[in-house]
Amino acid sequence: MRAMKNILIKPSWNQKFCPIRTWKFILFGLIIGFLSACAPQISFQVQRPPEFQFEDIEYLAVGSFKGDSGIIPLPPKKNDESFLGKFKIGISQPMEPLVQTFQSSPGQSGMAADLVRAQILGMLSSNSPWTLINTTGEETGFSGSIPDDSKVAVLVAKVRYTEIRHEDKEMVRYIVSVENKGTTFEQQLLAKAGSMGAESLGAGFSIPTAYVELLAAIEIEMSLKRKSGGMLMPPQTHRAYYVRKWGGNTASSHMPSSIRKQIIQEFQEDEAISESILSELDSTSLALQDPAAYLSQGLNLKRNTQVPLNSLDLMIRLSRQSAERYLKQISPYEEETQLVMLSGDSVAMNLIRGNAYQEAIAYLQGIDDRTVEDEYNLGLAYEASGETGQARIHYETALEQEPGNNQISEALSRLR
Repeated sequence: MRAMKNILIKPSWNQKFCPIRTWKFILFGLIIGFLSACAPQISFQVQRPPEFQFEDIEYLAVGSFKGDSGIIPLPPKKNDESFLGKFKIGISQPMEPLVQTFQSSPGQSGMAADLVRAQILGMLSSNSPWTLINTTGEETGFSGSIPDDSKVAVLVAKVRYTEIRHEDKEMVRYIVSVENKGTTFEQQLLAKAGSMGAESLGAGFSIPTAYVELLAAIEIEMSLKRKSGGMLMPPQTHRAYYVRKWGGNTASSHMPSSIRKQIIQEFQEDEAISESILSELDSTSLALQDPAAYLSQGLNLKRNTQVPLNSLDLMIRLSRQSAERYLKQISPYEEETQLVMLSGDSVAMNLIRGNAYQEAIAYLQGIDDRTVEDEYNLGLAYEASGETGQARIHYETALEQEPGNNQISEALSRLR
């Protein structure tokens, strides 16, 4: 019986063919296995206090958000001290024209300003220490009683936004690879090694290959003023960036290599492999549990990661990122984080696992002789509720009962 052969045309060394989906699940399995071998970590929805607090402010008026033209600088360059960075792994080849800065236009910036304002209002409506008033931004007055101007804060902003879309072709080198399914594993390895050697010598042929590279940046300058006069805090500037390439040579870019890598790590972490797998699992669960919600969210129209984002999707993404960064400075916020829970009272542990922090606090406070583990878990429940002062008290009590406990010491250092 003759051995079956497959002939594949595959890109050269910088465009290697690999089963991406298979590797995704292999990597995800390795990550889960590694985490299960570590200390028991629980996913918490933790409430964090804002960077700035205004005790005498009771009302917030969201004023005008205007688009502005101007230059948006690239993020400041940081030294990559990681293992891969030291060996220059992941460095891309520069392409002309090379983007050195972003120039915003009034049209795009105006639309982005409306989106930022909508994001701000949406987030403040669900989690804000103030009463929102005059959310239209128009000077039409207030209905009902008029609050004291000294207790009203007014939020205004200038927004700059730009998007650069490069659509072109570039030469990508391909080679012909013959795979014989009838050979042994060792023979297949030798064949692949020979193929890699040929690639390194520049063998194969070049084909013009289409690509789309999308680059975008947003800058928001937020000012929080007291309505009666005076600034409540210095103006804050936040920026967010995006860069991604579809097609062509994955090892080349119109963005400087180090900046491109930095943007991906800092602003596009949600596009990581584990996140994409988890989102697929979540949407599948929703389809089974609530088909109506699945259809209403448009999840039946699957979003293919190989299709470039459109301009509106990208503008919404960056406006949300910049708004979230600013609101963490002025308003309490929730974030998901991994914290270690010690093995204490089983009822309290189950309450904490279910994010029932107030119930866990009440239950643990009713125990007269709390163990070190219960004292620590009580501090953990307070921390998850955003009451860092109470959390610190119980962490310190637990550390007094068991000096030298590294887990308790880490919890205390986390709150300093």
